[in-house]
Amino acid sequence: MNPFSQNPLYYQSPLATETSGAIWLKRALILWGVLWIAVSVKFIVQPEKKSVYPCFADSSINWWSDHSLYDNEHQQTGFRYSPTFALAFTPFAVLPATVGGILWSALNIALLVYALRLLVKEVFPGNWSKWQEACFLILSLVGCTRAIWSAQSNSLVFALAVFAVVSLKKERWWIAAFILTAAVHIKLWPAALALLLMARFPRQLIGRFATACVLLFFPPFLTRPLPVVIQQYQDWYALLTGPYRTLRQAGLRDAYTIAEQFGTHVDDRVYTLLQLGMAGLALVWCLRLAKIANSHETYFTGVLTTWVCWQLLVGPGTERLTFLLAAPIVSWTLVVSLKERCQPLLASISWLMLIPLGTGAVERLLLPIAPWSPVILPLGIIPLMAWQIIYVESRAHKDLNNQITEQGNLENQQTSFAA
Repeated sequence: MNPFSQNPLYYQSPLATETSGAIWLKRALILWGVLWIAVSVKFIVQPEKKSVYPCFADSSINWWSDHSLYDNEHQQTGFRYSPTFALAFTPFAVLPATVGGILWSALNIALLVYALRLLVKEVFPGNWSKWQEACFLILSLVGCTRAIWSAQSNSLVFALAVFAVVSLKKERWWIAAFILTAAVHIKLWPAALALLLMARFPRQLIGRFATACVLLFFPPFLTRPLPVVIQQYQDWYALLTGPYRTLRQAGLRDAYTIAEQFGTHVDDRVYTLLQLGMAGLALVWCLRLAKIANSHETYFTGVLTTWVCWQLLVGPGTERLTFLLAAPIVSWTLVVSLKERCQPLLASISWLMLIPLGTGAVERLLLPIAPWSPVILPLGIIPLMAWQIIYVESRAHKDLNNQITEQGNLENQQTSFAA
């Protein structure tokens, strides 16, 4: 026992602890506000430097001008999102670049922070104090800053994934289906999350998700001539299935990167089989989660974590900035590992590899002495996957033992009454 615990001078009341946690939570939210101010200043000073916002805005303008969204060779926008997204971006594109960029960043940050707080309140298992929530928000901020600085849409995609999961937990099936569909129309790879969830809720989700996909497919046809819209969709399909699909850019970080760094050439067909095989393992694990998870919170947290790990390790188009997806998950892992004393070393290793060591600045510093440093990011997914399995399995085992103990106590009580 702590010798100071009996000393009233060192006693801290629950009210004082709660007040301290509330103060730190406010500080964490203020830090997110400071990030938005910094990004806004950046848009005022250098609106087009190190930002994908011009790509989004230019493509929206191209949409209304009936220019191809995907003629990247001549327009050099690099746009590869759906026509629906180009149309939806119009309210930002019609504004001056500085104003549009500031509002776009505000939307992404606000939705992401709201999603992070929903994770704590609705999704993550266990009870969280305000102090722990503050730590989670600050740790997530560290990992999300780089992608938000570049005006990426990954924060919006992750926020939509969280909103969909919360809607499913509350059995709001239509809302969840439309939110998942909206995420897919921004980037196609959230379809993997939708498939994992449909495997668990086939009757509730499959038909609704298909309907939502059709409904969100049609708005572009209401705004431009039919031949133009058809051509846009054909160009999008050609981009996604053509040579660009297998083009390896310098910023990609995934299992293919690991193979490259160790001198192994992986055929595209073999890598596709690897992706499908890992997707099968992810599905098997999520189906097991549905059986052993002791609560809806544990199940949905596990599905989110599995989706993030699959996408970042073998998913399509995983860049450095895509690892924003891992920041909230690995920050939750670190907080819970310390809170519940569950493999804190493994969780710390994963957080260090995915957050500080995985940034581009650190990678550039390490390259002269460690040419293999690009593999740090994708390798960081492996301890995260391992920690999740250990955590969920240990909780399931503990719950089973508790049930056996309670059943034994009940039988003993019934025996004593009978005697």
